[in-house]
Amino acid sequence: MSRLRGLIIFLLGVLLALFAWQNWQPPNPPVRLLGYEILPLPQGLIIYLCLLLGFIGGWLARGVRLRKKRRAAASGVQKTEPY
Repeated sequence: MSRLRGLIIFLLGVLLALFAWQNWQPPNPPVRLLGYEILPLPQGLIIYLCLLLGFIGGWLARGVRLRKKRRAAASGVQKTEPY
């Protein structure tokens, strides 16, 4: 099973590298944020940064949700113990 998992991860890495190589041209206008112009970044890099931000946001949201569940479970256990 670990070889299959390694092969899948390798193929995904190759696909991501191929995608970056094919889309590595700077966009026509530079990226603007709050009225400031950021250096013209390659499209592949912009897409990867957006994917990374989405992954980190989802990971943090999952961590917050798990923390809330653990606190709720711990408070439920404490309420039943004194009786």
